[in-house]
Amino acid sequence: MPESEDSAEIDVTIETEVVDVDGDGVADIVTQTTTTTIDVDGDGIVDIVEVNTITAIDVDGDGEADIIESTTVTGVDVDGDGVFEEDEIAVEEIVAVREDLVDEDDEDDAEDEDEDDSANAAADADDAAADAD
Repeated sequence: MPESEDSAEIDVTIETEVVDVDGDGVADIVTQTTTTTIDVDGDGIVDIVEVNTITAIDVDGDGEADIIESTTVTGVDVDGDGVFEEDEIAVEEIVAVREDLVDEDDEDDAEDEDEDDSANAAADADDAAADAD
């Protein structure tokens, strides 16, 4: 098939790493990294790079992922100078944790801190009003 002037060069690489931390023969950590490079204009210089890394962690050893983390870094050489400047790079991170692994005390502590901050702000306002009198 002949190349047309409207074609792009796309290269995709997938790397997978499996780690058995406790030696029981079951994967405890699996990391997959997908790197995609795209030469949009066909000049031989990469215009877009996307690296997506997904890590699944089995904390309790039951063979199912308990924590999943996904990080995507995308660079788009908008000005075509062959260099990815800081404003041409975006990073997106997502973390999912199995609900029963989330410590309810941590959530309660966060709520208590919010309440403490509100109470402190009210007390500071009362102190300021008393000082003004």
